[in-house]
Amino acid sequence: MTEKHEIFIYKKAYIRTSSDGYDIKASDNYIHLTNNCLQKFGENYGKHEDGNTLPLESLDEHLKTEFPEHNIQIETHVMPRIKDLIIDTILCTKKNLNCANRKGVFELFGYDFLIDEDMRTWLIEINTNPYLGIPNKYIAKILPEMLDDMLEIVLDPVFPAKTRPRSGNIVLYVLY
Repeated sequence: MTEKHEIFIYKKAYIRTSSDGYDIKASDNYIHLTNNCLQKFGENYGKHEDGNTLPLESLDEHLKTEFPEHNIQIETHVMPRIKDLIIDTILCTKKNLNCANRKGVFELFGYDFLIDEDMRTWLIEINTNPYLGIPNKYIAKILPEMLDDMLEIVLDPVFPAKTRPRSGNIVLYVLY
């Protein structure tokens, strides 16, 4: 988000997975919490996916394979709700964001969502200090691209640089 309350949403999302199978009766945090900061200490970390992280497209493929009769697609069924939740959270706090009206400020937020068995999307938390570690090759590819795009958006208007193409993975939403 920029000082003008422009919201840029990065298109390349990812899924954090659990080291072990889900069991509602289990008290093991490695089953219930998928934060990388916790999962990396589990004995089964990386057993199923490198760094317990998958591209969002993997969920799309899983849904097509396991539930073809529902024709659920992440882009059309989940992402609109995610975008709405992001915009709603910014609108809820807009008057408290950059209330000193400082120039050149920006914020990188990390949004965590849960998609339940009925394909409803829930906001879990918003991080003002999102994890920027690199647990696997997928994150190693998209993280530098996202940071380059973000810095180009916020720095180039102030300190013009040579033009370079953006990754095309950022969508702009302007709130007034």
